[in-house]
Amino acid sequence: MSRELGVVMGELETANRGAVWAAAAHPHPDQVWREWAHELEVALLPAGRRWDVVSMPYWRLHAVWADMGPLAWAHTPVLADLTTGRTYVFTPAGTAGEWDEPETTALGKGSWLAASKPGGRQLRIGHWVQPPGAITVLMDAAGLRGALRRTAASDSDQAGRSACQ
Repeated sequence: MSRELGVVMGELETANRGAVWAAAAHPHPDQVWREWAHELEVALLPAGRRWDVVSMPYWRLHAVWADMGPLAWAHTPVLADLTTGRTYVFTPAGTAGEWDEPETTALGKGSWLAASKPGGRQLRIGHWVQPPGAITVLMDAAGLRGALRRTAASDSDQAGRSACQ
């Protein structure tokens, strides 16, 4: 096998593991695979079973990502709805029950996310900014909360300085 083919096969295996991980959140994973195979190529995934998500505007994600650094995000899935500018950071199940950070919403039991198949065609709805893969780690909720607070304080400081000039 050529090196190029080996790299492609490795990428496919990682994408498939990510798809298996995402589908496993559903009580009937085969339903997710059928939805991905349908012409819309989007499946509904339930929050609150294996994970919750924290939703925030893209600009907040960008600030928090920069604050926490790339290693904190190395294997954390992040989904986006490009039609609304919202992003969804995957956190441990139960996060939604105690979440109260401004400009964010935690989604848990009873909430559903539209998601394209990891490694498949990416759409404007359910677009993987960072898909699950061979290694998938849920974002630490306390760390995310801290970064949101630090970046909110930084945004406030910047707005105050701008108003004084």
